[in-house]
Amino acid sequence: MQPIAVIDLGSNSVRMSINAICEDGKWRNLAKYRETVRLGQGMEDGLLRAEAMERVVAALQKFALAAASAGCEEIVATATQAVRIAKNREEFLAMAEERAGVRFRVLSGEEEARYSFLAVTETLPMESGLIFDTGGGSTEIMLVKNRRLIHSVSTPCGAVMLTERFSGRPQSELYAEVARVIGAVPWLSEAKGLAIYGVGGSARTLGCLFKGRKLELPEINGLEISAGAAAAIYRRVDETPAAERAKIKGMDASRADVILAGLTPLKVMADLLESPKVVLCAYGVKEGVFFEKKNEIIKKEPTLNVVLVEPEIPQNTGNIARTCAAVGAALHLVKPLGFEISDKSLKRAGLDYWSLLDVHYYDSLDDFFARTSGRCFYATTKAAQAYTDAAFQKGDYILFGKETAGLPEELLRAHPERCVRIPMVGGARSLNLGNSVAVIAYEAMRQTGFPGLKEKSNRLSELSE
Repeated sequence: MQPIAVIDLGSNSVRMSINAICEDGKWRNLAKYRETVRLGQGMEDGLLRAEAMERVVAALQKFALAAASAGCEEIVATATQAVRIAKNREEFLAMAEERAGVRFRVLSGEEEARYSFLAVTETLPMESGLIFDTGGGSTEIMLVKNRRLIHSVSTPCGAVMLTERFSGRPQSELYAEVARVIGAVPWLSEAKGLAIYGVGGSARTLGCLFKGRKLELPEINGLEISAGAAAAIYRRVDETPAAERAKIKGMDASRADVILAGLTPLKVMADLLESPKVVLCAYGVKEGVFFEKKNEIIKKEPTLNVVLVEPEIPQNTGNIARTCAAVGAALHLVKPLGFEISDKSLKRAGLDYWSLLDVHYYDSLDDFFARTSGRCFYATTKAAQAYTDAAFQKGDYILFGKETAGLPEELLRAHPERCVRIPMVGGARSLNLGNSVAVIAYEAMRQTGFPGLKEKSNRLSELSE
């Protein structure tokens, strides 16, 4: 499908990614660009500086040429804190459109937070946690529970602005100010003990400092850092003289002068909430904007719904997630789960397929039935009919029980005509749950004509040529 260019203009840098939406609903990145423009620099009086605006326009002109060369018919451009609060923002917006042909939409703090939320939930198996995105001019904080955005706030704790404000002053004063602002968020205590998910340049730099080298996006996405390790990195940055920070292994030289302020909101939140770990997301606002547009373009009902009732083993659920992503099925998880959704084994089994997955969570079976409608089938070794005898239709739900006990017997007795089993030799108790889901899911897809799936490949003939 047509490639789409998305530009995100922050207080520190301007970025553009060109992504393509494929026919199967998946997406891939074609190119990405970044320039450090420091648009928010010197804004003490609320005015964007002329030299900063010139830096942005020069970058936009190059980005526009790159987008046109890639065949993009549309550039979706958003601007955040620096433009949002600028007294002369209309002058800048007119300048960007007239000289670079780029028309910006200025995001509110709530919109910025929502796009960061989309970036995380579209690319990571996150259920509940606190998301933060520290940019040059602000830090957005989001509370997520059961993959739902519960609260969000934009705070004036940006890396560039804090660096300028506290230049030459001790770190303790910087920390105290950020703690005062973030500590005043009324709902912050609801995130006590939850993992913190980091979005944005400061978070990505934290990952590189943790590994001691530059990391590619796939290496960063989902990288877990214990709270203790993150605190140690913060201390190392603080104890290194500002002029020497660019030499720290893994440091992004363009962020070296603002990284202490950029990591301070994370340090404050980890201290206040006693969070066990930080999970990094390689993507941010511009990807969130793209995901919203992608979802609008390819919005469709899932061809199949796989329901796991109280799954116990993370590797099984990870493998099933990969199967669901491959066949375009939605995955429904009914609690209680026998693992944390951020479990490393779960993510490892699911590989990089979480970005393709439509996943839903329910507090109980009663909650599942109250919030869904459609035909249900029940996979069980106790069924009289084989799964091949069932007549599956598009949009059906297939329920699988937990590994050690299966589905509740009262549920099976209530719907014997919808119970299906996989034939096995006598004495065999059951297949692995991941295998069972794959077997029945592909039969359901076969019966409905493999909708949306690529059935044939020319790869063998290409290799033989």
